[in-house]
Amino acid sequence: MDHRQLAFLAALARERHFGRAAAACHVTQPTLSARLRGLEEELGVRLIRRGRRYEGLTPEGERVLGHARRILGEFEALRGELAPGAPLTGRLTLGVIPTALGALAEPLASLRATHPRLRVRLRELATPRLAQGLENGELDLVLGYLDAPAMAGFAHRPLHEEQPALLASPHHFRLPEAPDWASLGDYPLCLLTPEMHNRQLLAARLQAQGESPGEAPTAPLNESLEPQLEANSIAALLALVGAGLGVGVLPEDCLPATASGIRARRLPGPGDRVGLLWRPQRPRSRLLEEVLAAWPASS
Repeated sequence: MDHRQLAFLAALARERHFGRAAAACHVTQPTLSARLRGLEEELGVRLIRRGRRYEGLTPEGERVLGHARRILGEFEALRGELAPGAPLTGRLTLGVIPTALGALAEPLASLRATHPRLRVRLRELATPRLAQGLENGELDLVLGYLDAPAMAGFAHRPLHEEQPALLASPHHFRLPEAPDWASLGDYPLCLLTPEMHNRQLLAARLQAQGESPGEAPTAPLNESLEPQLEANSIAALLALVGAGLGVGVLPEDCLPATASGIRARRLPGPGDRVGLLWRPQRPRSRLLEEVLAAWPASS
């Protein structure tokens, strides 16, 4: 067994196609297939479900994949440690919650300026998938919610707080300058779908206020808080709000500067902590140290 075989397995799991995996590894497809069969023979288990095309990994293959990703990460870290003054190479796979995409540009530009040969792959995922990706080595680093239960046990650095706000098109809805949570009952709501962590944070806030979307409120409201429109995408939700189809509830910082025609009014109360998360490691790899150095401690 060598690290190239493990890299082939990781590429196949990522690309989900033998030809694309071979191209990503700069080898022919017969070479990749033969090396993976050799890995299966050496380990004495079938790792790949094969039909007329790639059909996924076996349970044993998934277990080996987790180890492969960790070994490959350690191998890249070793190469970096042996050349501490040289620019980083390889790939950084960064997971991010949808609401924090706007916070990536400046630190990634700084990192790329210092390490132009470092390739960066972004994965926009919901919080449970981010935690799973960190755990199994699919992700090197996550920009996400620090206090989400799924993130317990990971090392972290706080960056900022997301402040919830009402978002609306002023051509269709007039928002108060200082809305309170009861104001949500005055508008047709456009919300993220229930599996999104930001929607769950909203539900927890409303429950603390005595009201929850889709349930009978215990505090008097002008209208039911059942959302009129739902989406599992920030971009889609902003499009609905911009078209005047309702009022959204999102972190005010997720409103891009290019989103003309939408106004945000902050809601009262504390925000939600967002920061960087990674698997605990002692000592920290050079890659992690360089990424943390490129990221401002707070914003």
